[in-house]
Amino acid sequence: MRFEDLEAFLVVSEHGNLHRAADTLGMTQSGLSKTLARLEGEAGMPLFERTPRGLVPTSVGKTLLAHARRISLAATDLRNELAEQRLARAGTVRLGAIPYLVPLLLSPLLAQFFVSRPLAVFSIETHLSARLMAMLQNGDADLILAARPASVPEDIDWLPLGPLTMQIVCRSAHPRRGSFRTLADLTEERWAVPASSLYLRQWLEERFTSVGLPPPRVAVESTASPVAFGELLRHSDLLGIMPPRILKQAEGQGLQAIAGPGMSWQHELAVLWRAGGYLSPICQDFRDAVVKWCEETEI
Repeated sequence: MRFEDLEAFLVVSEHGNLHRAADTLGMTQSGLSKTLARLEGEAGMPLFERTPRGLVPTSVGKTLLAHARRISLAATDLRNELAEQRLARAGTVRLGAIPYLVPLLLSPLLAQFFVSRPLAVFSIETHLSARLMAMLQNGDADLILAARPASVPEDIDWLPLGPLTMQIVCRSAHPRRGSFRTLADLTEERWAVPASSLYLRQWLEERFTSVGLPPPRVAVESTASPVAFGELLRHSDLLGIMPPRILKQAEGQGLQAIAGPGMSWQHELAVLWRAGGYLSPICQDFRDAVVKWCEETEI
């Protein structure tokens, strides 16, 4: 049986009149009669009987009516689901983000995004920027929210999200904190820093080497976020780096930014994706939502 014939059958059953049903369907009455005749031929029995109240389904017609309604509902569900996907209201986003952005950007943005995209699904991994870039280039992420490298690879497109500020920090009770005024005053100190392969470490070392100083003396290095060193810095004389917002949160309690020239700097955050690669409608919508959020909200 043709789906269009079943749809016509449902309209005739609803109106009980061939003329009104034909008008609703936008077809001629003779054309609709041929459709019903075709259905009755396939059923092998009459589907309607004529009564003073109009066309009324026979027992066979009632059986067909029940099935036709279920088929019509299933088709409606299918159309709606496809429409949802076309409108980017459904689908999966494989997202990578630096840990710092999860509470400040992702959590509030996702809460807002789900209002208009209730069927969206997000798979989120948190790593530092260099690892996220490798995931993106390997096809393991659709979008990443990370620090923009000084030289963006040719196979990557990006949009800016605003600056990421980093500060050199130490514990509030550090015995030499009062004497820390310039980068030169820090050359004998030992540090807990990101691993040498990470952008944050490279940027930190550039602060020193650009003014003719040796890079920081490493006591601990790790691929973890600098925020993970908070407890270590609170209970030692090691120096580290942190975003200023962290110092106002529980992770930064007992730590203090060191003031002075060169002690803080900014680097641009970005949303990045593969150039020329397929980006689904929902990924495009979320990318645009991230950019708009960052334009309206300070990170």
